[in-house]
This record gives sequence, C-alpha cells and structure tokens, in this order.
Amino acid sequence: MSDCKQFYNNICKEISRSDKLKDFETIFSVKQGSKDKNVKLTEVQKFAANFYKAPIINYKGHVTGKSKVNNTRYSEVIADTLVSKGYIKTWLELEPLRPKHFDTGHNHSESVDINKLQSSNRKEEILAKLLFYQRDVKDLGYIFDYQTPLKASLSDSYGKIDLLGYNSKDKCYSIIELKYRPSGSDETLLRCVLEAYTYYKLFDLNQIESAQDHNGITELRALKDYKHTKNAELVILFDEKSRAKDDGGENLNLMLRIDLPNKDKADKTKKANYPSKTVESQQHKECQDLLNSDKRNSLRTLCDRILEQEPKLKQIRFVVLRADTDSKSSYPTNIKGWSRKFDRLYRAETLLTISRKG
Repeated sequence: MSDCKQFYNNICKEISRSDKLKDFETIFSVKQGSKDKNVKLTEVQKFAANFYKAPIINYKGHVTGKSKVNNTRYSEVIADTLVSKGYIKTWLELEPLRPKHFDTGHNHSESVDINKLQSSNRKEEILAKLLFYQRDVKDLGYIFDYQTPLKASLSDSYGKIDLLGYNSKDKCYSIIELKYRPSGSDETLLRCVLEAYTYYKLFDLNQIESAQDHNGITELRALKDYKHTKNAELVILFDEKSRAKDDGGENLNLMLRIDLPNKDKADKTKKANYPSKTVESQQHKECQDLLNSDKRNSLRTLCDRILEQEPKLKQIRFVVLRADTDSKSSYPTNIKGWSRKFDRLYRAETLLTISRKG
C-alpha cells in the first residue's frame, strides 16, 4: 500500500468508515494530472490537490459508535488527524502548474446582459461575477478577478479560484472561496478551508505583478492604496441564511433573480422566488461554533497549523456576505437590464479572523 493510500486508510479508520477506502482510486487516481510531459505530478501532489473533494470531508454529525461530544464530529476527527499525524504537511509538495492564470480576458467593463447572466443554473458563479463587476466590496476588498484557472491542461482535475481580491487594510491578496446556493449551502468549513488552501498552493501569486493585459489587474494597480506584495490570506465567504419571504428574504437574500417566470415579457411581470423555509448555511452555523464554543477546536488548530507552515500566508478570514441595501453607489453601468427590484450591491462582514501566531 502506498503512503498516500495508507494516509487515507488511516483517516477512514479514525472515523470508522473503512468502507470509504474504495474512494481512493477514483479521487486520487494516478490517471489524473497534466498530459504535459514536462509536468510530472507525484502521488503526494495528487493526494493533496484532490483531498478536499473526498466525500468524507463533507460528513456532518458524529462518528458512529462514539459518544456525541465535540471531538467526535466527523470533521473534527479528520482535522485532528491531519494535524496529529502530520498529513497536512503533504500540501507543502504542491506548486503552481499553469504558466498564465490571467489569459481569460475577464474585464470589469465588459458589456453584459443581466438576464442572460442570470439564466445559468450556476448561481454561485453568477454571484462571483456580480462581485467582480462591483469591484470594491466593503469589508471584503477590491475584487480583480473571478473563476481564475489553475489547470495546466484540460485533463487536470483542479478547479478555479472563485474570486481574487486585494485587502488594502491588511496589505495582502485574498484567495476567496465563495459558497452560495439559493437553498442554502451545506458544505463543511473543513472542506472550505482545505479547498482554499489547495488553491493557494496551486496559484502563482507572482503572476499578478507580471500580468500586462488583464483589465482587473490594470485597474487594481491604479488604486492609490495598492502595493504589490508576496503576502496573501484565505477567505471563506458565505451566505448567512437563505430566507423565506416572510422572514425578510426580499431585503436580505443575496439573489432574487432566480428562475424568474415569464422571462420573455416585460420586467413588471416578473416575481422573485423565495425558499419555502429559512435555511441557515452550514458555513455560518459552523462559524458560530468557532466563535462561541469549543465545538470546532480541531478545525481552529488545523488553521493554525496551515498558517504556521506557510510564511507568506497572513491569516484565514471567515466572512459573511450581505446585500447592501443601504448603499448609495450606483449599479454597474456595463450591466444591461439591472433592476434595483431584483439585483443587488453587496457588502461583507468579517465574523472571525485566525491570524498567524507570534
């Protein structure tokens, strides 16, 4: 048995789910990785780059057969094992593969039709684009790119960074992992943190300085408080609740233009859709645990260890995104069909920052 397969086997045993060892072959298959003959991915790199995708990372509740106390939660046991067994050190093997992250043509000023933008079922990606077009998001930072690619070739299994921002207050770049679903996102903070950390390792931050033809970076450089840096932060950005209409959904939900009826008729015939009941996101629930109890101590320790082994990573921020109903800013003029009835400007609120010790 290979070292990485043994790592995964040990984690499955710790959560009493040895039956999930079969997932190893599909998640960490040696067939994954770039076809570029000059790019040789080791087994350890494949393991670290894909670990956050394992279904066990998103398990809720407590390990079967153990008493229901804080340290028997699935995510807590996994986080503790990553630290106590030293498995989190395998992420140090990751390195960027893509020669150009900013060849996508993303443009702050590109003309876009809000109805066509919202016609996609990928609501999280729509929200990322809206934040990009807004540019400056209070308490989050200046958003200069979205869906930033990490793949070196189409065969790579890596995803995309949801948002890239610049935090002028803390003078660092933000690798932002956005979690949003109209019905309420149910991904664990463990998955969010590991996904953001993986993307940080696969991203060549130096390309921000060298990029010449990227509109978002050009505008970023023009900001008076901008200065290129080698430092970064991980940001987990999430919705607080998906609210029913009678629970304030009209004012508080992040998106209202969802599956609107009569799309081909005048705007006045359209009505916003709301969930039948209010659902708190998994990220917000777990963040409250981090803030107000000792239920997530192992997750906090994992964050501390990540910061300890990454000298250029300043902090990990947990941030809730909110509709900015009080904003006096005008809507992005490049978005055709913008409606104050259905479309939002945004602000953020940092709930928790875990900073480097010492």
